[in-house]
Amino acid sequence: MASPKIKRFGKGSRHIVYETWGDPNTDAPPLILVHGLSGSAAWWRHNLAALSADRCVYVVELIGYGRNRALKPTSIASAARALAEFITLFPAGRAHLLGHSMGGHICATCAATYPERVDHLILAAASGLVHANLATMALRLPIAAHYSPLDFLPTLAWDALRAGPLNLLLSTRDLLNDDLTATLPKIQAPTLLLWGTRDNLVPLSTGKTMAKTIPHSHLEILEGAGHVLMWDHAETFNRLVLAFLK
Repeated sequence: MASPKIKRFGKGSRHIVYETWGDPNTDAPPLILVHGLSGSAAWWRHNLAALSADRCVYVVELIGYGRNRALKPTSIASAARALAEFITLFPAGRAHLLGHSMGGHICATCAATYPERVDHLILAAASGLVHANLATMALRLPIAAHYSPLDFLPTLAWDALRAGPLNLLLSTRDLLNDDLTATLPKIQAPTLLLWGTRDNLVPLSTGKTMAKTIPHSHLEILEGAGHVLMWDHAETFNRLVLAFLK
């Protein structure tokens, strides 16, 4: 699937770059996809055709990642502000948000802080309640890679190389220090939580805690899925997202 031309929104420390998929003139609310730590737009490769069939999908790349390379990534709070500002581009000033891992952390922060901007919220293996240190997270990485599909590993390696070890370290430290325990109850948007049973980076127990903490939320468990569940269980992932948005 060929990628559309990437565009840029914002200035300074809160700019993002993005791709547009689907028809921007449709009446359906737009859907924004936000990748996680070490990610890029490529991580949604198996989801774009299905998700953009009847709505416009905007795939953002955060500062420091993918084709939005920088010497230093933005913080969770700054990325959430940038996302809220980006949503003001749309006629209704609202959008659906779908975030994976750190991207889910950012989307949850945006939904809680700027509730008027978010229609529906989808959090896939979202961080925000990961109570671990850097060493513990580093030890989990080989196990997480073991449960990743083989065809995903080249994308993972390339995106990690583009981001660089310093950006990965800074973002990991930021998300581990940013606990959403007090923030999640402020989310007003209907929320779908998607989690894999083989997620070793952000375990299923985190999803269950979020389901108890976020009002109007529902948890769907993908049996056998790892951390990058939108890739390794794409068909089920797409079906659940589309059903929730309809």
